[in-house]
Amino acid sequence: MIKQAFKTAALMGVGLTLAGGAQAQGFAGGTLAIETSAFFEEGDVGYTTYSGGLQFDLGLGFGTEINLASYGFSGFGADGSNVTLHALYDFGPLLAFGDANLGAFIGRDGYEDGDAEIFGVEASGEIYGLRAEGYLARHDGDLGRINLAGISAQYDITPQIFAMGDLGLADGEGDAELLRAALGGGYQIDGGPRLWGELGRIDAEEGAFTGDETYLAIGAEINFGPNSGTSFGSRSLFDIVPGP
Repeated sequence: MIKQAFKTAALMGVGLTLAGGAQAQGFAGGTLAIETSAFFEEGDVGYTTYSGGLQFDLGLGFGTEINLASYGFSGFGADGSNVTLHALYDFGPLLAFGDANLGAFIGRDGYEDGDAEIFGVEASGEIYGLRAEGYLARHDGDLGRINLAGISAQYDITPQIFAMGDLGLADGEGDAELLRAALGGGYQIDGGPRLWGELGRIDAEEGAFTGDETYLAIGAEINFGPNSGTSFGSRSLFDIVPGP
């Protein structure tokens, strides 16, 4: 645990240094969030995630974003951390999209038994009240090479009430595969945080997780800055597989 604490502190130090260097550019937005979950089949298994991000405009539509996350896993005897750095381009309104962004990212997962690099491409957009975000990534480290893919979406039913869903896939190149899917909804407090809950399912091959699981998660998020948030989020194996 002490070793992991040092790694988490080091990752946060790197992230803050990068963010400080970018602060000379235009601040675009930020986000802070907390999420906690409980599993039905394995009652002693769950996790709590603390995360945050800052985005800066570099000019001519280009920007950068940094995300930090800390993962506390119950039932696994270990915790995890992540830092992700994005380079992005904001197309603005594009065809039928109210907003569209394309990006590439590189990051690092830290956990009790080692660490891993993660890199990939991503895109986000908004159309008729539906906001969607997706990515493809490669996770390469002490756990081996793992291909990741994820997509999430949010639809505004009213200015305050929204529905949401997400889908994530982790493929260990034939060794093990895990699929995670969830549906939920939430409420945006006027001038305050966004509160949400979701019901999800994990379908895992033997060796990829403790087994198939159903889980309930709740969370809160507050967005701030000119863009009222960031274009993307953290990119981590732990966002799909809840445990090191």
